[in-house]
Amino acid sequence: MLLKYYNLQTNGSNSYMKAIFFGSIGTLVETSEIQRKSYNLAFEKVGVDWYWNTATYCNLLSEPGGLKRIRKFANNALSEDKIKSIHFYKEKFFTELIPGTLYLRPTVIDVIRYAKNNSLKLGFISTTSESNINVIKSAIIDELDFSVFDLITSNKNVEKPKPDPEIYQYALDFLNLAEDEAIVIEDTVVNQNCALKAGVKCILFPGEYAEIPISNKYYTLTYNLMSKVEEVLD
Repeated sequence: MLLKYYNLQTNGSNSYMKAIFFGSIGTLVETSEIQRKSYNLAFEKVGVDWYWNTATYCNLLSEPGGLKRIRKFANNALSEDKIKSIHFYKEKFFTELIPGTLYLRPTVIDVIRYAKNNSLKLGFISTTSESNINVIKSAIIDELDFSVFDLITSNKNVEKPKPDPEIYQYALDFLNLAEDEAIVIEDTVVNQNCALKAGVKCILFPGEYAEIPISNKYYTLTYNLMSKVEEVLD
């Protein structure tokens, strides 16, 4: 554990708040462009004449899950075997492109420090694959040791991945928390709604490719995560 990150004191946490959940890989690191490039390399590898530009990929991010995005775009034009092959190579290329390119998003480490200083539990509550999580863990190990998290979840922990709220109910039950004892940080509106459906307050910390409704502008949208956490906990 990199203890040098946890030597600042705070004024104490909210009297009833017991946990902070980071809800997706994108809440820790910005991976959207690397993901987009990985998909395009996979299309070429499998021999599918597709190309996802930035606008197309932004639109597809409205729904979580790589396989779901491929199926949606295919619109029944590809076999399930072909879809799974694309996803396999996308994961492979993503793993190859990641080293040396990822850093924690601004103010994330401040939130983690805040949680540790105030004895709040930390969760990384994702429904991505364990292989994706392991890639991220290795890529940012110099900044963050994942042992800081009290709970790390993957697609193996639920039957229904996000946007179904099952994973958040699982996390609350596992850590013996009530809905009002945790706050969630999510990077897209659809994942934010997933947390809200579970009855948990959620801060929207959007990635560069996340489309944000104007109605959310003054609700829970932030690019300074620590300031919004403090605001929610006051």
